[in-house]
Amino acid sequence: MHTAGTDPVRPLFPSWWRTAALAYTAAGVVCVVSSALFPESETAMLAAIAGSLPWSLALLTLDLSPGVAQTALLLLAASWAANAALVWWLALRRAARRAPARGD
Repeated sequence: MHTAGTDPVRPLFPSWWRTAALAYTAAGVVCVVSSALFPESETAMLAAIAGSLPWSLALLTLDLSPGVAQTALLLLAASWAANAALVWWLALRRAARRAPARGD
């Protein structure tokens, strides 16, 4: 039996985690692409390193040899992807937990 007024009101944005995941993913794409396009920009590189923490600490293990910039950029891109995957997992997990069971 279904009674009126028992359905929860769905907000415009289902979860602020989804908004955060989308913003983090977009920022990651911008930071990594700007670091690739403008390798001389220290600001772009610092933003990419800061946003990909804690994985970007692996940059400390790289030696200064030819090709280190490409290796560092790949490491930063993978770090952003790992963090974005974690944030998306949290966003979708929380949304699934909030969804009511459909056992009518």
